[in-house]
This record gives sequence, structure tokens and C-alpha cells, in this order.
Amino acid sequence: MLTSKEIQELRYALRSSKRPIIFFDDDTDGLSSFLLFYHYIKDYVEDIKGIIVKSSPILKDDIYLRRIEEYNPDKVFVLDKPMMHQDFIDKIKIPIYWLDHHPIQKNSKVHYFNPLMHQDKKYNPDNRPTTYWAYKVTEEPENLMWIAMVGCIGDWFIPEFYKKYMEKYPDLWNKTIKIRNPGTVLHETKHGKLCRIIQFNMKGTSKEIQDSIRVMKKILNPYDIIDRKTPEGKFIYKHYEKVNVIYEKIKSNVKITKDKIVLFVYNDKYVLTGDLSNEIQYYHPDKLIIIAREKTEDMICSLRSENLNVRKILEESLIGIEGYGGGHEHACGCSIKKKDFDRFIKNLRKYASKQS
Repeated sequence: MLTSKEIQELRYALRSSKRPIIFFDDDTDGLSSFLLFYHYIKDYVEDIKGIIVKSSPILKDDIYLRRIEEYNPDKVFVLDKPMMHQDFIDKIKIPIYWLDHHPIQKNSKVHYFNPLMHQDKKYNPDNRPTTYWAYKVTEEPENLMWIAMVGCIGDWFIPEFYKKYMEKYPDLWNKTIKIRNPGTVLHETKHGKLCRIIQFNMKGTSKEIQDSIRVMKKILNPYDIIDRKTPEGKFIYKHYEKVNVIYEKIKSNVKITKDKIVLFVYNDKYVLTGDLSNEIQYYHPDKLIIIAREKTEDMICSLRSENLNVRKILEESLIGIEGYGGGHEHACGCSIKKKDFDRFIKNLRKYASKQS
């Protein structure tokens, strides 16, 4: 958990900023966290710059340092990024506030907020999504609860305020179905479709994604999107439809056999590994899911399992392999050099069988 003192510290940092730059991850958790921060301070600041961080779990590249130099902010906020290189941090001469929920990092010269740093009796380990804590920091505005719910459910977590959400948006949350896990909400409710619409707007060219973020900042009602009630909602829905056609085509090629492992490799410009692995895992909870996307010399993978500790399996499988990865206990991502991919899969099979 985050302590009340930490929440107040981060809230004060946000409210006292005049020209913040906010880096955030390229999924619903990262985007939702940014949108909550944006709406919380938009009326009090001179300007806000939001920068989506794609392609790597590590915030490190000089391109982001240049964005800081160009924008000249007074504070840097980082949301939902698992790692930052220390040399990247050292080059930044203004305060950095980093809110995350992935395995704890030991960087210096940064204000670091992570629920895993404190024990919580109910959630142990406590890796509640970044969005959850962003909602607490921004004083839980009821009119933005839908954004908080998109980030939480999209990151596989059902927050305690879901009952309030059900009352406020009963048609988005199907009360008649039995909720097995967050996947039920993602794949069997209108709210789940809303999550996917927003997630798919984080796919495409840099310009397309930036356009979607710019439009999302103007939307304050989920029905604008789900029912295409406004020009902004129609814009977001149209991009979702474009990506969804490609998603469904790729998904149709996934074969489910008696093998305990579902391994699927595809080659496309759209990064859909996490979306595919989440959906396939939900409908096949007894399988270890490995979805890999070919990218030049690398294989970008998403691993999912409802019953196995994929993070431990991944850590063991990476020994002697050129690549890197990490994530949560049941959901991980990694990048493996093509030359080592077959050996990596062999390792996965070996260490998965030891847990079975």
C-alpha cells in the first residue's frame, strides 16, 4: 500500500507544479493514470505535457531527455514504468516523482512511490495498479471513476469502488454474470469493451497515438465513446474499429491443442501480444500462454498463466539467454533475440513443467 503520508506528498507535488511533464506507459493503466493526473491539475497549471513511453519497460532513451530539455518543465512525473536507468535519472536536474506497482527498484535521486514497499494484510504482495493509486492521489473524483475503472480492470484488478461504479453505470457492468476474475469484466461486459477501445487507441503510428491521447483528454463521459455520442467519442471508436479488424484476423490464427502451452508467433506492426495473451488465457485458464511478435532481430513476448508463477518461470528461462523481461506473478513481458528464441521456449517448457 501507499501510506497516507506518501499520497499527500505526491498530491502536493502534483498540485504545486506549474509546468509538469508526465511520462506514462502505453497501456490502459498508464494512460488512465495520466488522464487522472491531467484532469486533477489542468485548471491550476501553466501547461501539462504528456509523453507516452512505448517499446520498452525501461525509461532510458535520450529522446525522452530531449523532450524534457525542449519543454523545460519544473517537475517530472513517471507513471507505470517498471524501470528507469540511473544514468537517465542523473541527467535530469529537476525533481522526479515516480509512481509504479512493479517489482521494487533501487534508484537514487528520485521520489519513488510503490505499494510493494509496504505490507498490506489484504493484498500481499500489494501490486494494485498505478491507476488505483493515481485515483487516490487525485482525491477520487466520482465523475472520473470510469477512467479509474478502465485502468484497474485493464490491468487485471477489481477495486473496492466497483460497487459504486455498478450503481452509476449499471449497463456497463453486467450484474447478472458471476465474476470469476477481472477477465470476466474485460471479456463479458460493456465496460470490458470500453477498456479494449481505449487500449486499441494506444496502437498505431506515433501521430495516431498522440491524436488519440489529445482527444481522450477532452472526454469526460464513457458514453461519448461506447455509444459514439460526440465527435471525440466517434474519433476514438473509429480507431478502435480499425485496429480490431487486424486483432481479430491475427487471433483467428491462434490454435489451441492439447499441449499445456499455447505458443503463437505473428509478424505485424501492431503490438497486440498483451491483448491476445489476456484473452486467450481467460478462455483457457489451464494453459501457459506465450504470444510473440517478430520485430527485426527480436521476439517481443507476452506470457500469461492463471495458475503458474510466470515471473519466476521467466526469470529462470532467461538464464543464458540474450534478452530481458519481467512483470507480475501471472503476467509478464519480455524481449528475446531471435537467435535464442527456440532455446528460450525450451527453457520455458522445462521450468513450467516443474511448477505443474
